[in-house]
Amino acid sequence: MGCVIPLVKDKSVRLNDVYNYRAITLIPVICKVLENVILSICEDCLITSDFQSGFKASTGCPDTIFTLRSKWMMMMMIDLL
Repeated sequence: MGCVIPLVKDKSVRLNDVYNYRAITLIPVICKVLENVILSICEDCLITSDFQSGFKASTGCPDTIFTLRSKWMMMMMIDLL
């Protein structure tokens, strides 16, 4: 349904290098609307782990770093006792 377009990652590297390209897909607006409708219907059925931070609403890399540092500090404190 979409149109695949090669996008250059780094213009300072050789442009004839295959690994210097990233494929992106341009999809019609109607597909994006349909995708959002299906996601809103199925959202309650989608289960993710508490350890997942990427591609999840209101979480990100800083949250993961904080969690890992907190757990590491707790483990260090337990080892000292």
